[in-house]
Amino acid sequence: MLLTLLACVGPDKEPKPSTDAVEESGGVDSEAPPSWCEEQGLSERAWVEAEDSDDLYAQAADVTIETTNGPVTLSEIWSGCENFLFIPSEPSQATGWPDGLWDLKKDVRTLFENIPENTHLFFVVNEQGNSDYRNAELAALKELIDPQVEQNSAHWDSRIHYVTDRAKTLDGWLGQSLNNPGWGVGVDRFQRIRYIGSFADPTRYNSSYGWFEPNLSMVANEARYYNMEAAREDALDADATLVQVFDGDRVAGSTYVDVDMPSSEEMAAYDTVEIDLYMGCEGDGEYGYCPAWDYMAYVYLCGWAGEDNPYETSACQPSVAEVMGLCDDGQTECRSDEECASEDTGISSTCSGYSAAISADTQTGTCAEADGTEHTGTYTCNEGGTGYDELSCGCNTELGRWITTYHREGRWVHDVSALLPMLDDGVDHTFRFNTTGPYELDMKLRLSNQDKEHRPEELTFLYDGVNIRSGGYNESYQELSVDIPSDATKVELVTVTTGHGMSSPGNCAEFCDLHHHWTINDTEEIVLDQPWVGDNYGCMTQVDDQTVPNQYGTWWYGRGGWCPGKHVDPIVTDITDRVTPGETATVWYQNTYNGSEYSGDNWSHTIMTSWILVSR
Repeated sequence: MLLTLLACVGPDKEPKPSTDAVEESGGVDSEAPPSWCEEQGLSERAWVEAEDSDDLYAQAADVTIETTNGPVTLSEIWSGCENFLFIPSEPSQATGWPDGLWDLKKDVRTLFENIPENTHLFFVVNEQGNSDYRNAELAALKELIDPQVEQNSAHWDSRIHYVTDRAKTLDGWLGQSLNNPGWGVGVDRFQRIRYIGSFADPTRYNSSYGWFEPNLSMVANEARYYNMEAAREDALDADATLVQVFDGDRVAGSTYVDVDMPSSEEMAAYDTVEIDLYMGCEGDGEYGYCPAWDYMAYVYLCGWAGEDNPYETSACQPSVAEVMGLCDDGQTECRSDEECASEDTGISSTCSGYSAAISADTQTGTCAEADGTEHTGTYTCNEGGTGYDELSCGCNTELGRWITTYHREGRWVHDVSALLPMLDDGVDHTFRFNTTGPYELDMKLRLSNQDKEHRPEELTFLYDGVNIRSGGYNESYQELSVDIPSDATKVELVTVTTGHGMSSPGNCAEFCDLHHHWTINDTEEIVLDQPWVGDNYGCMTQVDDQTVPNQYGTWWYGRGGWCPGKHVDPIVTDITDRVTPGETATVWYQNTYNGSEYSGDNWSHTIMTSWILVSR
């Protein structure tokens, strides 16, 4: 009952003080009663006066809008924790379907089942027609909405607005945005202008159109996402040390950057590391500017020389480019006399001046990797032949993984504290970000101390993923021995696993439920499965966990350990009670589909990286 009462209190209706606020003397507590936002557990931000701009993420300027209930001014209905959504009758991404976006009663019902209560909904007619036509369109929609308002509470009475002017004639940024790009527009909890994405519903595939029909209720995902963003910002540690990795860099393929890291002594003060990544799109919008597909995205730590360069001053043979010769005619390039023979006369001539390319001398050395492993690198003779350049090492130690969005931008903050030992060494690292692009990249490491009982301190690499198309793939995973330090206080299995490819049967490994089996010291198996596989809305349910909503692709479907437009979390499993400090543990991995090895008819694979993590 209390929750129902609170839900009915709007931002313009201050709640009465509860009995807890009455002092024993019978008086009322001198403190002001909580605001509506506070009652909802939502942080507040004051309305800020802003210059008029319709740019994406620009701060929304104040606008007064004529509605069927009179003028509405945005700043006056802003309680500090609002979402505003402006929904056209025919948004440009949802036109030409058998049913109009506003026509279906079931969509209106679902909208009010899912829309957060701190949202204002503005319905705007954008077709041609006079005021009588617009009023008729609004009246028909109101007839569908009124029963839902009555059923869901009077809270919505002041939060649903039927706009009487045409979309394109509205003042300032609002009319401009509704006219072009015309997708519908929102104002988020930070008072920023946002575009509404796709309304497509995964249960409404229309074979005649080759795509999915729209559903009005999908707009609720935008408001859910705005609330997540505000809550995420509130939860960020204001005292965290920020290490800027990429700063507006354009990435399309691989981009490298050298980063000055805190010293090992400074790193020892932190027990938490989060990756804060924004992938923006070139241009003014999202659809049509952002890349189209759900591609892999990674950030890697590059290896470095584990020794001083012993060949720095050793004389050597540098690389020499091939020099083409000329035949006796002085015009024809050649590599040999045979290439100078005339087919017409049979008269041969001489090829003069040719010299073959010479490869540079190389030496091998040892590269240290951030995960504690070592690999072989290459020293290459410099151009002058006076010595060898610095050791060239690989750059494939994974620190973070994401799946890009379909045609939208995104930001993700996720905890990779299990991989903190990779950054503990005080080395100034080279980072490599790799994805199909282009994207405009901003990435920070957020280092903080959360006073955890156990601090991650040592990683031991276990296995990589494998192609699972043909039988026998599990044979590549041999049992491993891992020494557990005697002073270990907590030991964990860390895995980052995603399935890809669309082989039959099962649409593996993107859409099939592969089971990942881990055996530690012959104890009972740890089985990690894919709980979202088979759920049409498996990824839509994760909007509150930073999945970018309403992408222009099949973003809703649950996948094998991942979602389009989302980070991939490391899965951390406590195995402390399965190992003995000071002794050697045995580790073995296998993966199965329906209880046995998968055998399909096409390319199918898992991208898996795994470690044993020791904390002290």
